[in-house]
Amino acid sequence: MLLTKSPEYWAREATLAELQAEVRKLDTFDEQNAEVLDSVYVDRCMRILARVHDGSRDDALALADHLERVAHDSVRDELDRLERPYFARWRLLSEIMSRGALRLEVPNRILERRHVREILLQLHCAGGRVAQGDLTLIPNEGQRSVTLKLMEQWDLIIRQANGQQRFVSITELGRLAIKDDIAARVTTSSSRARIERGCRMTEPVRAAS
Repeated sequence: MLLTKSPEYWAREATLAELQAEVRKLDTFDEQNAEVLDSVYVDRCMRILARVHDGSRDDALALADHLERVAHDSVRDELDRLERPYFARWRLLSEIMSRGALRLEVPNRILERRHVREILLQLHCAGGRVAQGDLTLIPNEGQRSVTLKLMEQWDLIIRQANGQQRFVSITELGRLAIKDDIAARVTTSSSRARIERGCRMTEPVRAAS
């Protein structure tokens, strides 16, 4: 089955469970099936690393676990006899996925640091990009620079110069980090709007004087 379907199917359509089931059916690794698996794993890794959404971290961890199981120590000699170093390649991809998952999990200690969450919300509400000088939540310029540098190191924001002015933009990871805050604000705004509409509907109609 692994070789009867295209590598594109196994890379982009099949679930990881389906792929795992096909790998278990293999009696041994040979040049043909190892090459197919290698292209599938590289494709899946590249697409996971390119995405930032709620499921990205789980996808990365699942693929890391799968790769470690496939490139198990028990089949190392078997894989090492092939032309390409598949054992080392798949173990390396597993490590990359594990590290990628860590990058997608912003620690609470970073988000709870003073002003970090508020700055991310300000950027989100402003459409994603604000002049650095307009981030007035931190009046002290030195402290502001330290906080923004920390956020940049965690890939929550990007700072870019445009002429003499610097702009701060929220990243997809930054939006993901405050998704619960954004959802809470939307819910609160919707509730407030419904209450206001209800109040207007229940206001007595004034008689014309």
